[in-house]
Amino acid sequence: MSRQKSTQDRRRSMIIGLSIITVITALFLEAGILNNVNNKNIHKTSRVLLDQVINIIEKNEKNENEMIESLKDDYIIRAKAVSYIIDANEKAEYDVEELQKIADLVSVDEIHLFDKTGKIYSGSIPEYYGYSLDSGEQISYFKPMLSDKKLTLCQDITPNTLEGRKMMYAMTWNESGERMVQVGIEPLRLLQELKQNEISAVVGNMPMYEGMSIYVADVNSGEIYGATDEEKVGKTLDEIGIPRKNADLSRTVNDVLKIGGEKYSCSFRQSGKYVVGILYATSSNMKSNLNAILVVAVYLGLAAGFIIFMLCRVLKANREKNEQLSILSSMSGIYYSMHLVDLEKNSVVEYSAKNEVKEMGQKYSKADELMKEIMSKTVVKEYLDQVLQFTDIHTVADRMIGKKIISGEFIGKNLGWFRTSFITIEADESGKPVKVIFTTQSINEEKEKEEKLIYRSNTDELTNCYNRRAYEEDINKMNPEDAFVYISIDVNGLKTVNDTLGHAAGDELIQGAASCMKQCFGSYGKVYRIGGDEFVSIIFTEDNKFGEIQKDFDDTVHGWRGKIAEKMSVSCGYVLSKEKKWESVYEMAKTADARMYEDKEMHYRKNGVDRKGQKAAIAALGKLYRKIVELNLTNDSCHIIKMDITEQNQEENNMGTASIWMQHFRESNEIHPDDLIEYKEKTDMGYLKSYFESGRTNLQISYRKRVGNTYEPAVLEIVAADDYSAGNQKCFLYEGGVPQ
Repeated sequence: MSRQKSTQDRRRSMIIGLSIITVITALFLEAGILNNVNNKNIHKTSRVLLDQVINIIEKNEKNENEMIESLKDDYIIRAKAVSYIIDANEKAEYDVEELQKIADLVSVDEIHLFDKTGKIYSGSIPEYYGYSLDSGEQISYFKPMLSDKKLTLCQDITPNTLEGRKMMYAMTWNESGERMVQVGIEPLRLLQELKQNEISAVVGNMPMYEGMSIYVADVNSGEIYGATDEEKVGKTLDEIGIPRKNADLSRTVNDVLKIGGEKYSCSFRQSGKYVVGILYATSSNMKSNLNAILVVAVYLGLAAGFIIFMLCRVLKANREKNEQLSILSSMSGIYYSMHLVDLEKNSVVEYSAKNEVKEMGQKYSKADELMKEIMSKTVVKEYLDQVLQFTDIHTVADRMIGKKIISGEFIGKNLGWFRTSFITIEADESGKPVKVIFTTQSINEEKEKEEKLIYRSNTDELTNCYNRRAYEEDINKMNPEDAFVYISIDVNGLKTVNDTLGHAAGDELIQGAASCMKQCFGSYGKVYRIGGDEFVSIIFTEDNKFGEIQKDFDDTVHGWRGKIAEKMSVSCGYVLSKEKKWESVYEMAKTADARMYEDKEMHYRKNGVDRKGQKAAIAALGKLYRKIVELNLTNDSCHIIKMDITEQNQEENNMGTASIWMQHFRESNEIHPDDLIEYKEKTDMGYLKSYFESGRTNLQISYRKRVGNTYEPAVLEIVAADDYSAGNQKCFLYEGGVPQ
């Protein structure tokens, strides 16, 4: 009996021993498996986080580069603005204090004036006087401008010649070509602060596991720009215990480091100027492993034979749970909604959703029904067809063959601008996805930044009119054969106001002129400020309406009153696209400028001002019109100012009496029959007297005139003289539009 009992005890002991050994072996096996699985998950999560952080940083750098390109256009405009101001204020050319004021006015740091040889002879910083385009590598960038006065250049951020400060310089020739004007701006500090703030925000918003941290540092200095632990920002990698040799890498490297007495699993990758690191405390991994082993030990204590079965179940459940947690932790915090879609089964599982999207997800189990319901109720009507086509579950697989992600941008009724994406999770052998993640993400802030950037790059800061850049873009797209009116406008007496009342008064005049133009022309087209006091408006209106618009603008300008300047006067040049067959909008612009200069000269002559450049304006009129005749409606006389000699000999017998000459011209069979009735009516002496006695100063007649065997477009303008009065009804007749 005792022997049997001894045998049983031995067997029991053996069984217990074997069980203990089995349990211990299984526990060690479980510990090894869990450690391996967790390490893989850590590395996988680290790679995902590295990719996300690097992708966002690269996108931010691209946006910053685009911003710098837009800054170049802005700085060239500022250089031109400085050139115009100095041209308008000759005293400022050698006045350092005045040049510094101009620099503050246009928001630049430096102004340098170069002579025709490329030597600095004046500017806001006297220390630069004497430097030339041969003085250094940085300044020599602008040497091509010496041989081409049409060039305007803007330099990338570069250390300047004298101090080595990182600056951006823009240079242009002044209007007369006598000097070059250069402005310098130091934008780097603002961009660097913006870059660091963006990096800090990116890292701070990333989802994290317990024990995991992210660092983004400068690849050269090791300074930390962003970290999940904000106290580390501003320190270097060496200071927190990460050797620099591990940060200076061009590919992903995994390593184990001991920092502050604790081991960390680390992953590093270099991206441009930055190095991104993911650190995971191994102690966190050990805690999770210990919990799992204790759970398994309880099950192994109940039934040793159940160990393998339960182990498989635990491993499978743990793996699936970790995969889902990895996706959710990485993505759910970023998106407005996220669903897992099985394209083969047409099924959907909600990971995260908000508001009405979450409510609809509880009613539908089929993916196609849910997608259609969500989009129909949340997207505005204008984008509904597009979004339904994009979210069609039955075509997604074919559209995504060989692709990881497809995205579309739409407008929601409540969400505003949002981006929706399909992300491939699982694909078959042909690359066709069978499982995808469907996400929606608000991009309102991104769109607002984009719209603000576009608005700022196309808007004049002083007047809120469209700027020169917007003007050039628009007229390059226009066809001179379309029906529109080109208006060239210039403020009269601006230099006098600046000299007597100050630049604040000058700015008030410019803003006042812009306000009048936007009020009268804004509902018909656009108003552009293309220079200091130079404006252009392009409007689209019917011919019979244009006269009312002109009068409304004249009355609005006449009635304007400022706080500093008492009144305002502008000169205008109007050109209709239907006057003739124009080669380009630029040709129309030249014609409008010539007419504007004529109007300006009349204004100054009327006010007793002898202006420089008057001969140039008269010469421009001579080139623009083929016939100029002085008429006096009071004594019925006419006098030739300009006319082709052959035509003058033919009409010599009819000259002297205005009514006879006008009648002869109407009956000469040179006017197209369809235009003759209107032409006779408007060139009748009685009509002309009544027209100008009403207070109007300009009459324009468009018609077709015989040239050889064909008719060509022509225009006849009759303008009241500066000294026109009821007793002295003197006018000038201009005929143009027909080639000589």
